[in-house]
Amino acid sequence: MGRWTVPVIVLLVVAAVGTAYWASTQYNARRNLEITVANRYQSSFYSLVDNVEKMEVSLAKALVANGMAENVRHLSTVWQEAMTAQANLSQLPLGQETLTRTARFLTQSGDYVYMLMRNHTLGKTLTAKDREQLQNLKQQATLLGQNLHEVQATASRGQLRWAEIERIAQNKLPRGTKSIGKDPFTKINDGIEKFPTLIYDGPFSDHVEQRQPKGLTGSNIDEDEARDKVFAFLPDALKEGTVVRKTSNIEGKIPGYTFGIHPQGEKGVVAAIDISRKGGHILNMINFRDVKEARLDLEEAGRKATQFLASKGFKNMVPTYATRSDNIVVIPFTPEIDDVLIYPDLIKVNVALDNGEVVGYEALGYIMSHHKRTIPKPKVSEKEARAAVSSELKITSTRLAIIPTEDLKEAFCYEFKGVTANDEPYIVYVDAMSGEEVNILKVITNQEGTTTM
Repeated sequence: MGRWTVPVIVLLVVAAVGTAYWASTQYNARRNLEITVANRYQSSFYSLVDNVEKMEVSLAKALVANGMAENVRHLSTVWQEAMTAQANLSQLPLGQETLTRTARFLTQSGDYVYMLMRNHTLGKTLTAKDREQLQNLKQQATLLGQNLHEVQATASRGQLRWAEIERIAQNKLPRGTKSIGKDPFTKINDGIEKFPTLIYDGPFSDHVEQRQPKGLTGSNIDEDEARDKVFAFLPDALKEGTVVRKTSNIEGKIPGYTFGIHPQGEKGVVAAIDISRKGGHILNMINFRDVKEARLDLEEAGRKATQFLASKGFKNMVPTYATRSDNIVVIPFTPEIDDVLIYPDLIKVNVALDNGEVVGYEALGYIMSHHKRTIPKPKVSEKEARAAVSSELKITSTRLAIIPTEDLKEAFCYEFKGVTANDEPYIVYVDAMSGEEVNILKVITNQEGTTTM
């Protein structure tokens, strides 16, 4: 045996052991990531099932409730569960078609019952048409719940693999796969298609969805340009050790591209982001990472979100009310121009409360509504506008704002915030040009945060 044989053999053995250790480490890391992502998918899915069940029950109760006060309570539950269901739905790796149709149903359900609640506050009872619409929504919620329960049964048998569903949604299922072969969520679309179009005077009505986005500017971009813009937009934590790959095209009102953020050398996905083809505007982003125990408060999260938006070129953005779910806080922002809040141009930022990282971004409202506005001078003084506010409300602050109206227009208003004798907070909007009351919102604060209704 030659003088170099033994050292060479030892070197080869060490290399083989090192390679095996490295491969094992990489496999375990990838496996742990898949388990973490799958657990988050599972949690969001079961929460979605619970949301839809509560919607169905409350819709049924609203149809038999005797009295407006009782009915408002049931409709309020529908509204709250529909909003929460949208948040849980957005966490799932579903195909664009399923996600869009189901989200539209949840959005319209919440918006429709909100309109009914507002009518009740004005003393209006349910009409025959209202009851017919509520019955349709209940039937659709029932069918959606049944389809979700079928998927839940599949999950309980261990036959639901989120990583595989994710690849199906991204059209990247490996050849020869014989397990599920079809996204089990696609059946949901069939049920949604069976019901009539929901037409009403609300901002998310079917006929309203035909509006054209006002915020799309610039020339069309190709995939390479879109990929560069996506990478530039990502938070720093998502730029390290990842690659950006296009997973699908987006058709419809805002054509664009969907990109997946993948760990280098691995098949998993840690985040997804949509970008418009025209102008390369980021539509939404979601980071699928598991969020640990909260260490930040809402004020700190608001600062993180504000800094993120500023780094992306969004200046003078004012945070409004925030809501919290699973150690993630959702903060809507509105631009401020000449001391006037522009509520239609809303951007939502999701912040993880464990380390302040931005894990979600949604700018559809901004893209649909943003345009150059000329801020007029009020024709009605603040004192004159206050006369339209009930004397039962003790006003604590006043400012000007542009708000969206149900007929797709905008109103230039005084925003009066105040409390009743029982310390119940409200916001009243009075048209700054006519002096007429436009809208009243009740401020609801609980352990999840603050919202308005």
